[in-house]
Amino acid sequence: MFSAVLFARDPTDAAAVEQLAVESKQVSFGKILYRLPQDFELAQILNTHVPNLVFLDLSDWNGALVTANNIRTYSDRTPIIGFGGGWQPGRDAECAAAGVTEVMVSPVTLKAFEDSVERAIQKMNGAVQENLLAFLPAKAGSGATTIALNAAGYLGGALGKEGLGKKVLLIEGDLHSGVISVLLDSRSRWSVLDALENAGQLDYSLWTQFVTKIHGVDFLLADPAKKVFSSWTNYHHLLDFPASRYDHILVDLPEMVNDATVEIVRRAKSVFVVCTPELPSLSLAPQRCQELATRGIPPDKITLLLNRWHKGELTGSQLAELVKHPVSAVFRNDYPSVSRAAKAHQFIAPGGRLGESFAHFARALAGQPEPVSSPLAFLRFG
Repeated sequence: MFSAVLFARDPTDAAAVEQLAVESKQVSFGKILYRLPQDFELAQILNTHVPNLVFLDLSDWNGALVTANNIRTYSDRTPIIGFGGGWQPGRDAECAAAGVTEVMVSPVTLKAFEDSVERAIQKMNGAVQENLLAFLPAKAGSGATTIALNAAGYLGGALGKEGLGKKVLLIEGDLHSGVISVLLDSRSRWSVLDALENAGQLDYSLWTQFVTKIHGVDFLLADPAKKVFSSWTNYHHLLDFPASRYDHILVDLPEMVNDATVEIVRRAKSVFVVCTPELPSLSLAPQRCQELATRGIPPDKITLLLNRWHKGELTGSQLAELVKHPVSAVFRNDYPSVSRAAKAHQFIAPGGRLGESFAHFARALAGQPEPVSSPLAFLRFG
């Protein structure tokens, strides 16, 4: 839930905005002032409450613009949502110049309120999170979980000289069918759903309860037995808390991005779509990329990973031409290595060709050069 302050000249308008905030379950008002604040009051309110949002009554048009300018003086990144009768068509430029991020035009429905909050947050706080990477399959079963899991392992420090020693978090974003706990033979009382439900109140104590450390990597594991409920605001807060605490945050997603998980792909530095050379996966890869584009994900953030490749099959360059997105890596099919790792509840072992490919992939993710002594002709990154 986002903390907010409300400056409203009309108590009736204020009550309407308060009711919408309650119904949305997105916004909680820490301070309501039934007038526009004086400069010294504004500074005190912003310093005391440190709001995620400011709701500003525009009925006193000139006074509201002065207040918006003053808010920008003290907090240049706090979204300001204007409402009330002062706004008229054609005043958008004045609003933007004064620092008003978003305007709710009457009549303000619950949907309009929620959309205004989302747009305002994204405009002011929608920057790319440089350490966040998202993985999703073109088709269920394409191996996105295997790639995300082993990329996390090789970025971490539990694989000897092949591990990079980074501080890594893997979030299991498939809340319905996540299997990482099975693959690693680990159970936890808490799940990623618990972290999502408490995302707005996360602190170090709660975080250490929710996170499970396995083989040197931190996990937020799914529990399909628990009822699934989340919104984009839960993911927004969840991603905020660990952002500065990890070198790399990886998220393993199901193939369909929904209205909640869209926050992950919006913020991710890269979104990897994992496909295999089989026809069903290949046919769905363009659809997955188009769905991401429809969600507003820039094309340069979307890249492909070709998994379970055999010599003589579709090449990475051919896949890139087919889907119209670059291919970052190609992984050979090595079922025995994957099976051994699953049975041992470990990451894929270093030394084999598949292990080498994950080591290479991890180095590329971390921006580290590939050793000259380890050319991998079957894997391409870039």
